[in-house]
Amino acid sequence: MELIQLIPLIVFTFFLINHFLNKFNFLLDSKKSSLHKVFIEKDTKPAFSGGIFILLSLIFLIPDNQLNFKIIIFLIFMSGFLSDLTILRSANLRFVIQIFLVLLSVVILESYIEDTRWNFLDNLLSNYYFKVFFTAFCILILINGTNFIDGLNTIVIGYYLLITIFILGFYNENDNYLLDYQSIIYFSAILVSLLILNAANLLYLGDNGAYLISFFIGLLLIDLSTHTKSLSPYYVVNLLWYPAYENLFSIIRKIKNKKSALKPDNSHLHQLIYLCIKKKVNFDPKIINTISGITINLFNFLIFLLATNHYHNTKFQLMILLFSLTIYNFTYIFLRKNKS
Repeated sequence: MELIQLIPLIVFTFFLINHFLNKFNFLLDSKKSSLHKVFIEKDTKPAFSGGIFILLSLIFLIPDNQLNFKIIIFLIFMSGFLSDLTILRSANLRFVIQIFLVLLSVVILESYIEDTRWNFLDNLLSNYYFKVFFTAFCILILINGTNFIDGLNTIVIGYYLLITIFILGFYNENDNYLLDYQSIIYFSAILVSLLILNAANLLYLGDNGAYLISFFIGLLLIDLSTHTKSLSPYYVVNLLWYPAYENLFSIIRKIKNKKSALKPDNSHLHQLIYLCIKKKVNFDPKIINTISGITINLFNFLIFLLATNHYHNTKFQLMILLFSLTIYNFTYIFLRKNKS
């Protein structure tokens, strides 16, 4: 069956499963105490089921000889799944569990960041323990940054879908990747299907999906960078800049305002963009929600396109990164003042 024919079938299958989850009130939004989760007013409460479909897809797509990878993927999913069920309520405890699981995964899978094209840092990375902790640190930033930006429809699924599409051209049949070319194509089809349901406000990723997709793509990019020596490490940084910088920016902002860095709030960039668009147009909040997410990912599409055209050029990658951070900062300051 052609891939284009497969997507409607996947969408329909996911829709049916999600319908039964909604019918039995399973994994519905019970986080009424979370400012971030109830930021946008809605009259519907889709299930936090996106991670379930991603997990099932990855278990099927990851080769059977990579059992350790499948087990770790499942454990990462469960940490978010228990959070969505409000069983694992403590943000601090979730973070401790994340640290343990990510460190475990880096050691077991032997997936390390080894080349930054910065001699000082590369010398430090020659030490095994520093290499393990640095890699785990970067993955943790990505996971929590992704959870921070997961407040609008299409934003996280669309973001990681763009990444999978842009990296497809770097895969070949001669290297032993975590996932082969064909599997990434099928995974992209899964994300397209989830994107359609998410855009229609029929499905949410939840913590389970946000943790899982960011962890998986993070490892995928580390693996790709290791196998593709011509790839500038800062190309990977540009692919992951938004959730990573959102995390760093949010931590600094919260500490400055004397708030806990792990607790959610309503001052993220995507929320300010949503409020700005809401002021300008008189649409249903669910439509504005999706428009806001698409707007952010259109900018990221431009960044990915420019970065991919010069994937080997570290100086150019650093210029693109500086451009992204500058646009983020100026947009945030402008929208924050406008909100005030």
